[in-house]
Amino acid sequence: MRYFVACVVSNFATFCIVSIIETMKPSSYSPHYDKLRAWMKQKREESGLSLRAVSEELGRHHSVIGKMEQDRRKIELLEFVEYCRVIGADPHEGLDVMLSKIR
Repeated sequence: MRYFVACVVSNFATFCIVSIIETMKPSSYSPHYDKLRAWMKQKREESGLSLRAVSEELGRHHSVIGKMEQDRRKIELLEFVEYCRVIGADPHEGLDVMLSKIR
């Protein structure tokens, strides 16, 4: 990857301009996660739990859970395992779904 960074420091703030010639989309938004996100939502709906019910059990705001399911937030591994525990799903099954997309 080639890039350059130019920073200007003033009394008020530091401004950095970054130009990236070749970029990679963050892994949390890669197509490999699409199947996993769909699986998560399907399993949650099959369990009969709403986003709010899952979020209350996890101690998180419901928008955080919704963003995980909607490709608007990174899926952390421990959060994923806890999510699966709450909805009664096997996290291994979810990972197998994602790995099948890679193969």
